[in-house]
Amino acid sequence: MGLGERLDAVRCEASGSGVTVVVDLHGKPVDLSFTREALTLRPAELADVVRRLADEAAAAAVAEGMAILADVVPPHLLTS
Repeated sequence: MGLGERLDAVRCEASGSGVTVVVDLHGKPVDLSFTREALTLRPAELADVVRRLADEAAAAAVAEGMAILADVVPPHLLTS
């Protein structure tokens, strides 16, 4: 599998309060699921949970992407 394919395959998940969010390397949601627990939350609370979990999953996806890049890019080029 090439570098681009490995990066395209990155998916990270975060769960909590009956919500599961899966994002790709760019932080774009690719899956979202709710249990009955999530459906008991008020709309604003549910939105906050989804945003928090999406942010958490996106951070994990970036870390995974950086780890993939670290296999082929010199470390001094990956840091600012």
